[in-house]
Order: sequence, then structure tokens, then C-alpha cells
Amino acid sequence: MRNNLKKIKIGVLGGAFNPPHFGHLKIAQIAKEKLKLDEIIFIPYGKPPLKKIGLAKAEDRLKMVSLLIEGVGGFKVSDYEVKKKGKSYTIETIKYLKKKYKNSEIYWIIGEDSLREIIEGKWKGKLKVLDLANFVVFLRPNSQFNLKTLPKELEKKKRNVLKKVILIKRKIPISASEIREKIKKGEKVNKFLPKKVLRYIEKRRLYE
Repeated sequence: MRNNLKKIKIGVLGGAFNPPHFGHLKIAQIAKEKLKLDEIIFIPYGKPPLKKIGLAKAEDRLKMVSLLIEGVGGFKVSDYEVKKKGKSYTIETIKYLKKKYKNSEIYWIIGEDSLREIIEGKWKGKLKVLDLANFVVFLRPNSQFNLKTLPKELEKKKRNVLKKVILIKRKIPISASEIREKIKKGEKVNKFLPKKVLRYIEKRRLYE
């Protein structure tokens, strides 16, 4: 018997969320609307492959993401990478999600820098990771990146795989690193974060 059930379209936004902010919400909302996704799952890194300086504890970042998306319909957070032993790799997380959500299409949301890392072969699984999910890449407003004009030196297979990537131009006014720097300097960041997240940061004395 054929399975005629409509596939659920799941967007996944992975990252450090160090801290999570309105920019993350905006990216998720844009992707959800443009691609007509049924839901977005936020997945904070547990232990990233590359060491990140000034990274808050995984449990704190998980809690902050929960506070960020609280009350937002269609958004939820997963503790998969936080609870997973060892380093977090995108290719392994995608395989886990495909197994958990069998009747689904996965849309993995990343930034332009992450796409460049994949092209350069820095991610585990290299280009194979692009075959496992739809990749949605948010580009900077002034980005010159264009899939139609990929460098000629790229192998044919690499060029063909990358043509399946979905590109979206973005305009995000703040980054997590800028927020951390402002907190360290004692500057106000209330316009970049929900009050609940800011209160949590202050209570836990994060990024001071």
C-alpha cells in the first residue's frame, strides 16, 4: 500500500545561540514563510567540532533558546546535540532527524560562511551532507555569492550538488558576538533580546 501522506516540511536552525537573539527569530520566520515550512526546530550545539572561545554552557544556551521561542507557534527546541556525547556534527544530526521524523522533508538553515566551509570540505561528510537535506543559506545583503557563477575549478559533481541549495538574502542588524561584546562593556542590549532572555543572562552573569 502506497503512503499518500503529505510530507511534513521541517526547518532546522542549528547554531551556538551564544546568546540567541531577535536575529535568529527573524531568520526562522523568513524561512518558514518563504518555504512554507510546517515547523522550525532550533538545535543548540552541544560540543561543536571547532572550539569556540567564550561559549556559554550548553544547558544555558538551551534554556535561552527555549525562552526566545516561548509562545511562538510552530517553533520548538531540541536538546539532541546538548545531550549527545561527544562532538556535534550536522551530518549525524540530520540522520537522527530523518529517522525520528520519517514522513518529512528537512530544510537545514545555515549562513553563508557555513556554506563556504562545506564547499571547502571542512564539514564532516563534506558534500555528502548536502544530499541528506535541503540546505537554506542566508546571504549577507552585500554578498556576491551566486550559485550560477561558481568557480570553474570546482568539480562538476560539486557544482551540481550546490545547485540544489536554496539562497535567501538577509538583513540581520546584530550578531551574537556583538551582543556579547556589549554585555561585557556594560552597554544596553534590550533591543536585541527578549526580556526573558536578558533576565536569564543577568541572573546567570553570562558574558561578563
